[in-house]
Amino acid sequence: MKYFLCLAAFLGFCNFAYAQDGNQMLQTEVEEEYYQQENQSPEKSNIYIFFNNQPCQNCPQAIAMIEEAYNQNFLNQYNLYTIDYADDTNSGFVQMFALSNPLEVVMVQMNNGEMQGYQKIEGITDMVPDPMAFNEYFVSQVNGYLGGE
Repeated sequence: MKYFLCLAAFLGFCNFAYAQDGNQMLQTEVEEEYYQQENQSPEKSNIYIFFNNQPCQNCPQAIAMIEEAYNQNFLNQYNLYTIDYADDTNSGFVQMFALSNPLEVVMVQMNNGEMQGYQKIEGITDMVPDPMAFNEYFVSQVNGYLGGE
């Protein structure tokens, strides 16, 4: 599983790098095989859950709540990746998305396999004590940014 998460991180980084300099990203056989195995699509927008190993009281519960809300609301609409950005193999994400908090959720708009933009979901760990508000906030943020696809 860690191999697939690392590959997903690499693919996301490649998508961003190519989108930034205006070049189109070419799909390789490895990427196509990965997306088929993981039931993920390079055409779908991505939701990334980034975490590091800094102490965070609400992070494990927040990750579980995000995954549950995703599974209930967006399972077939968007790709979801959970990535340890403290791992050196994922360090490109730190600069790409200005990651600094123990838990960060980033929505990435994709169009024809190219990154079009991204937006963070701010303050989500503060909402863990109220699961209903947490779910409503997450769903509204995703619908607000990615929902217009």
